Amino acid sequence: MGVEAAMVLILLKCLSSFVLGLGLLIGQAAWLFVAPAEFERTIAPILIRNCLGCHNPSEASGGLDLTRSETARKGGETGPALVPARPADSLLLERAAEGSMPPRKLNQRLKADEVAALKRWIEAGADWPSGRVLSVFELTTDKRAGTDWWSLQPVASVTPPALSGVENPIDAFLLNILRQRGLDMSPAADRAVLLRRAKFDLLGLPPTPEEIADFVNDPDPNAYARLLDRLLASPHYGERWGRHWLDVVRYGESDGFENDRLRDHAWRYRDYVVRSLNADKPYDRFVLEQLAGDVLEPITHEGITATGFLVAGPWDEIQNVAVSKLEKQRAHEEQMEEILAAVGQTFLGMTVHCARCHDHKFDPVPQADYYRLKAVFDGVDHGNMPLQTPAEKQTHDELVGPLQKRIAELKAHLAAETPNLDKVDESHLAEGKFGRGLDARKGHVVTRLSPTVQQPPFAVECWARLESKAGFNILVASSLKESSEHWEIYSYAGSGEFSAYLPGYAPAEIKSGVDITDNVWRHLAMTFDGQRVRLFIDARLVKEQEVVRQRAGGESGLLWIGAYPPQKIGCAGCIDEVCLFRGVREFDALPAGPAVKDEQTVALWSLDEPAPARQPGRLAFEQQATLRRLEAEAARLAPPLAYSGVRRQPGPVHVLLRGDVQKPAEVALPAGLSHVRARRFELPSEAPEGLRRLKFAEWVVDPNNPLTARVMVNRLWQQHFGQGLVETPSDFGFNGGRPSHPELLDWLAGEFMASGWSVKHMHRLIMTSAAYRQASTFDPRAARIDADNRLLWRFSPRRLEAEIVRDAMLAVGGNLNRQMEGPSFKPFTITVHNHNFYHLLDLDAPEFNRRSLYRMNVNTGRSPFMDALDCPAPSLSAPKRRHTTTPLHALALMNDPFVLRQAEKFAQRVEREAGGRVEEQVERACWLALGRLPREGEKDGLVRHAREQGLASLCWVLLNLSEFVQVT
Repeated sequence: MGVEAAMVLILLKCLSSFVLGLGLLIGQAAWLFVAPAEFERTIAPILIRNCLGCHNPSEASGGLDLTRSETARKGGETGPALVPARPADSLLLERAAEGSMPPRKLNQRLKADEVAALKRWIEAGADWPSGRVLSVFELTTDKRAGTDWWSLQPVASVTPPALSGVENPIDAFLLNILRQRGLDMSPAADRAVLLRRAKFDLLGLPPTPEEIADFVNDPDPNAYARLLDRLLASPHYGERWGRHWLDVVRYGESDGFENDRLRDHAWRYRDYVVRSLNADKPYDRFVLEQLAGDVLEPITHEGITATGFLVAGPWDEIQNVAVSKLEKQRAHEEQMEEILAAVGQTFLGMTVHCARCHDHKFDPVPQADYYRLKAVFDGVDHGNMPLQTPAEKQTHDELVGPLQKRIAELKAHLAAETPNLDKVDESHLAEGKFGRGLDARKGHVVTRLSPTVQQPPFAVECWARLESKAGFNILVASSLKESSEHWEIYSYAGSGEFSAYLPGYAPAEIKSGVDITDNVWRHLAMTFDGQRVRLFIDARLVKEQEVVRQRAGGESGLLWIGAYPPQKIGCAGCIDEVCLFRGVREFDALPAGPAVKDEQTVALWSLDEPAPARQPGRLAFEQQATLRRLEAEAARLAPPLAYSGVRRQPGPVHVLLRGDVQKPAEVALPAGLSHVRARRFELPSEAPEGLRRLKFAEWVVDPNNPLTARVMVNRLWQQHFGQGLVETPSDFGFNGGRPSHPELLDWLAGEFMASGWSVKHMHRLIMTSAAYRQASTFDPRAARIDADNRLLWRFSPRRLEAEIVRDAMLAVGGNLNRQMEGPSFKPFTITVHNHNFYHLLDLDAPEFNRRSLYRMNVNTGRSPFMDALDCPAPSLSAPKRRHTTTPLHALALMNDPFVLRQAEKFAQRVEREAGGRVEEQVERACWLALGRLPREGEKDGLVRHAREQGLASLCWVLLNLSEFVQVT
């Protein structure tokens, strides 16, 4: 071979190597562009859906974290999971190929093509884009929702289907799907039925016969639209729809738990809701006020009252009891979970409280998000808040400041005059200077009456300071054994009241009705002249009652003065003290100051004896009267209160590992949910308490938040049709329902926001649809295709709620008290023995005939009648009422005293309005109760029943009909 040929050959070989090298470079460069896309398209979904449930930073089963490249290559307890270019050494591929991972218990396996894709990826170098961190929340699987879950996507801009002859867009969406299934809507309901449906829906009251006649005979084609306008303008609209809202927000008027104390000022939040709905307050403003109304400028009484939402639920007062710091912390965490559950479910349809101890098992809510929300609301606590704007507070302080200063001076003077009352010398007990049997540490005295006061008239007085809920009694007995058993022989008040007990007289015990367990020295006195007992507290007559002798007393008697021993009622650590002294006033001129500083004895004197001389060192009666007057004036000037909670500036909020207060981790900053697409906010840990809630509220109503509008329009739809487009109105997560008409739901949400968040606009839109106005006629063919009527081929009949059944009975009986707003009526009496015990009370009185919305809604004083009709417990959110059918329903409607009384009232009304002819009475009764005349075949039987059993019995029958308690 010549030199030239050799040179050519060399050049060809070089060129070939260059071309080959260039090809490799081009191939590698191409992989740089292809690999990230392939990873996101194929590999990441495989790992997220099948592996990350167990192998993530919080779980890390087997020590393996597959969320990032470096931890995957490091591997876990059994070795490296991922070895680039070496599939045989990659345990991830080995376990996936053999089928041991995912674990068999999860009942999921990688498909063959998924295993093959993993192998190709590892062979090619297992390229993992730099900085890419996988999250279990990224993708929806058949086990949980990801950030691609339907409710977390932006509200879509949807155009209604174009259907000829269809005016309302709602009907276009519904008919489009119905016709795809071979179905259609039912014919329109007749006007009388439609009126009854609309009035119960918007006002919760039955139509009168006159209203029915006017609407049925109105020739105006706009009669129905005008009807809706009239109903929406009624003040009763807010009452009806306010009840729906109060169900959602778990509104109650007592604390719940074992003590279940009343919340006397909680009703203001109820009235706020009613007023807001009547005014068609924009829903976004409605939300803002309930979350942060007390800091929302301009600050108003309405805004302060609105935040009663935050504390509308149950509260365990253990946090205020002297328990360990650890128990208080745990109780506070329970309280915060209750508040966050209410916030998340009410406005967002998300169960964020499920992430308290770990990442949410079903929804894309990491545990850190729970504590971010807790940092927002951690400064909220239960209690009353003054209804004062900043300007009103300044004016109040200027008026009350001098009063409070003078009150403090008078109290200081009183305290200086009575130093001996706060410290009892033990030697006095030994010397017997405090009367026979006195133990100042336990606060009880037993002593014999002197011969001059065996029989009335006589008087007794003492000073007492009580801090336990013991009763303070004065007992006079004709015979009583001097032993420890005397504590069990006679009853005690049990609520910190001052009472007198007179064996042989009726009534046996007279209670002052005034709680004196305020740890302040009080002067207590009783006079008894043989006929009348008078009880005095601090020289003020608090109870006067005549008594009647029942039997004669014995030769000698014992007098017992004092509080029930603390150890008997579990008041560990409480010390109630009693000091007795000699009487110094004539009958009706009772002492107003503290005991004298010399020897103190039982204050007993006969009313027939001359009164001792006035003792020196007492606070003048005029000074004490001045103190009471100033305190009354300060109380008069005090602002009204609302149960809207109290606020404090929270400290740093830590994520709690496994929810354990003893395992704090990193600090959580106030913020919204990280996977909800809305305007982001994050505040520093020192951010003011009010600003936290305000920023969160603005995040909730941000138009880009995909949840808020969807959740509310779904609630409106549910109350009109009996079920929502999403069947779980407070859960739009993985465990909730899926929308039956997703495009309609988004169109409604968009329309809601575009209308200025007008709730009444949405009512008109829904109620003017053909879907709402159709009849409830049953169609067997349609039922076979859509048994649950999710496609709305008819209007589904439904039973009225318990409160509306009660209101309807009052309405047809003609004795419904339509008084709106103000404190709730109390259909119970209360006994307090450490806890509140509610005893049901059912009276035929105007106060008790108000709408059920105004019945004091306490946890343990509920109505058996309404409970039987599925009225929910106030301590729990009830976004969707249960409608069960049990024998208790029939028994309650048949036998409850309220129903029987309303049947009588109903009959009296019918007789007044229809006259004496039975036939006309029957017609009038059917018009009032059912909104129609008796049908053919009904009238004869009803007339016969009325003649044989009486008109009240006929009315009772009508109130028991399914037609009366249903809307069709």
